[in-house]
Amino acid sequence: MYSAGHLLVLLGVWLVLCSAPAAAQTPNPLLDDRVHDLAKQMNCPTCAGRNLADCPTDTCKQWKDEIRAQLEAGKSDQEVLAYFQARFGPTVMQEPPKEGALLVVWAVPIAATAFLIGVGVWAVQRASARKPAGASSASSPDPSGDPYLAALEEQVRQ
Repeated sequence: MYSAGHLLVLLGVWLVLCSAPAAAQTPNPLLDDRVHDLAKQMNCPTCAGRNLADCPTDTCKQWKDEIRAQLEAGKSDQEVLAYFQARFGPTVMQEPPKEGALLVVWAVPIAATAFLIGVGVWAVQRASARKPAGASSASSPDPSGDPYLAALEEQVRQ
């Protein structure tokens, strides 16, 4: 029915077909790390405030598979991020870009912090400038202004 040559060819084809998926699914730790690092920089498209790397949804798995496919195709990390930004907008990133109109998102907190530190320094300097005048009057109270204090002073002297 089948000759030894036919069986040998079928065995070879079977081995090639069986080994190809195994080779494709061989873990590549460097690629896995790159996918994870890129996914950490991106937002989950369905869960608010969660990064792509830590989200178990099917959508996130598809996005991570897309990242892996692009990296395997030879794209750089920046090219992969640019692809997702072009397709889904700048909100896909965990950290807003430091350019254009979004620069305000970075500048406002820094300016507000500098302003509050300046107000705090000014308040401390103003309070310390008033302290010596208030401290001298508190250390030597005038008994004539307060009748109770005058009576206490009189009792202490006796």
